[in-house]
Amino acid sequence: MGRFGRRPTILLAAVALVALAIPAVADAKKKGKKGGPKITVETRNGYLGADLSPALGASGIGEAIKGAGEVWRELQSTNFPDRVVPLAKEIKDAKPDLVGLQEMATWYVQEPSDGGWTESGGIGDPASEAGQEYQNFLDLLLAELNKGTKARKGKGKSKGGPKYELVVEQSEFSGELPADADDDTNTGTGPLASLGADFDAQLIMHDAILVKKGSKVKLGKTDMAHYENRFVAEIIPGVVEAPVDRGWVSVEGKVTGPKKGKGKKAGASKKKGKKFKFRFINTHLEAFGDPTIREAQAIELINGPANTKKQVIVVGDINSGLQNRHAIGSYQFQPGDPLAFEAFAAAGFKDNGVKKLSQPYPQTCCDDPRDHPLVFDHTVDHVLTKPGLKTKKAFATGNDPAQRTPSGLYPSDHGGKVSKLQLKK
Repeated sequence: MGRFGRRPTILLAAVALVALAIPAVADAKKKGKKGGPKITVETRNGYLGADLSPALGASGIGEAIKGAGEVWRELQSTNFPDRVVPLAKEIKDAKPDLVGLQEMATWYVQEPSDGGWTESGGIGDPASEAGQEYQNFLDLLLAELNKGTKARKGKGKSKGGPKYELVVEQSEFSGELPADADDDTNTGTGPLASLGADFDAQLIMHDAILVKKGSKVKLGKTDMAHYENRFVAEIIPGVVEAPVDRGWVSVEGKVTGPKKGKGKKAGASKKKGKKFKFRFINTHLEAFGDPTIREAQAIELINGPANTKKQVIVVGDINSGLQNRHAIGSYQFQPGDPLAFEAFAAAGFKDNGVKKLSQPYPQTCCDDPRDHPLVFDHTVDHVLTKPGLKTKKAFATGNDPAQRTPSGLYPSDHGGKVSKLQLKK
């Protein structure tokens, strides 16, 4: 979880510490009664491809253009079209029914540069002309997920694994800047050519939910919204500000339990199985600025889409965790970092990131996908439920050296968190 500065935009009262720890043990089984059906969910941050700090922390236009060039070159070296292969394989191997995705970036290029600014003086927005699409991470992932290897004649079933389809997506943060992509001020184009602007690069972030084709989970209405509380990045202090949109997407789900009755042989038809309904929510809370911003976003989610009588499953990168549970080694959460997780705890959400909290917690964050070995020393990617569902299985993905690309890249700077949950009756 990177930082490029703190901006105390919002100050909220800290959540009462009465319920800091989410229940450590799953609900006990009632004798003679089986639990509900099981579903598997995953949260996965795909990594936008670069650290934006060189561009977002600029002190002037020239520095911003130079910083945008650094971002662009890093995007090339982290090579999502290469990383998407092990990323898709990881998801297909885990076979989740539902996947919550964050940082599914779309990158655009406009050449020659027109300066990258809107008439209002701010950076480009999703409604503006962004130029030519360069890379669409979500499209690339879906294409890879649905590219199966058919079995040869007489050699059994397809080896392609499960397929996935898009349920819902939402555009989040968008930013556009002229970029000195070749780090040479003599090769610029457009009105800022003297500063080395080769083209304008625009990033649009997306959050999305995928469903496994053929899953027993049947889906209904979808919903989405942006948080009212948001961080505002000062790209050029006093000149250019970039509001950072974050939000959530959701879908209504249900699983039908087994049919009851003795069947026709006993002279009675089977009754329809019970329907187990739930709401699945995927979110990405703010990573930068004052930690009370992400705390406020968590509270918006808790009081908004998570405020329902249905069973709720929240997955996502919430950029928050508890020091004694979600960190190992020398990693230290910064002051205020636990606030968002504590807000979920205080609202009665259970941590389903591990089967039993007495077991080692599987960490998922964060390292450069170009590094080897990939080291995860804390967790900000979570599966949370209310009322607390039983965790039948939980594990982290993403740092297996065997799943690196031929060029040595891991799927992402995060790992995935997979949890198999048992719905309540």
